[in-house]
Amino acid sequence: MSVQTSDDVYLEHRDALFGLAYRMVGSIADAEDVVAEAYLRWHRADRADVGNARAYLFAITSRLSLDLLKSAQRTRVNYVGSWLPEPIVTSYDESDSPAGLAERTDTISLAFLHLIERLSPQERAVFVLRSAFDYPHAQVAAMLQLTPDNVRQIYRRAQQHLGAEGEPRFRPDPKRQHELVERFLAAARSGEVEPLATLLAEDVVLVGDGGGKAASLRAPAFGRLRVARFVRGLVRKTTVTMSVEVVRANGAPAMLVRDSGEPIGLYALDIDPQGDAIRGIHAIRNPDKLARLAS
Repeated sequence: MSVQTSDDVYLEHRDALFGLAYRMVGSIADAEDVVAEAYLRWHRADRADVGNARAYLFAITSRLSLDLLKSAQRTRVNYVGSWLPEPIVTSYDESDSPAGLAERTDTISLAFLHLIERLSPQERAVFVLRSAFDYPHAQVAAMLQLTPDNVRQIYRRAQQHLGAEGEPRFRPDPKRQHELVERFLAAARSGEVEPLATLLAEDVVLVGDGGGKAASLRAPAFGRLRVARFVRGLVRKTTVTMSVEVVRANGAPAMLVRDSGEPIGLYALDIDPQGDAIRGIHAIRNPDKLARLAS
């Protein structure tokens, strides 16, 4: 019978640790750095005192992520326009899943990660551990060095900040999702507002992130007609050197736009659970967040 080494234990949980760190900090590189540091600390730890390896690794990763997020949020105060996380992009094939899509896939979406930007770092840590990884209050408290009562209060406060939008959201049926994406692309190519508007929820929101480095909306746009007109405007600006590829961004359908092979925009679709309407578009134009997609 083989005996698990410390590296074996770490590797068993590495994807989940990345999923936790990424949900916290919203950056692939930063999440990778957090997980690498968690490994070093795990390697140096006296594991004779570790009763639950997964909880121990999650505690290290949570605290490292929390420290990094506190620093990052001070920087984001001066960010130009809306801030969206760096996307995890894969092919559209249903068999593909982003690295680190651990536990609840609805909590890795750009829509969810943008939503929890409303929370303080501590609220975010508690909410992610509870909602994405289903840790009970007592374990979250131990990980974050709080009391269970503190965690209950923080979690309740986070839920109040998020309201109904923070409720669990389930992925639409893949077939209906695919059909809606195809209809959206066809409507966009038509150049008409009405076909696009019929595919959008009445209260659809479009969030753009250019980071001051690329043209983008400075504030979210609401309403199907306004968003449909915006999408039509984007389509009219396309040139012969541009191409559009349907991919997945954080598990959701997205359009990756390239100009002469270089990524210039990613447009992720937040589709309602029935797969009947698009209720959100998250447009990432900041070149820093698209750099990993360069061909």
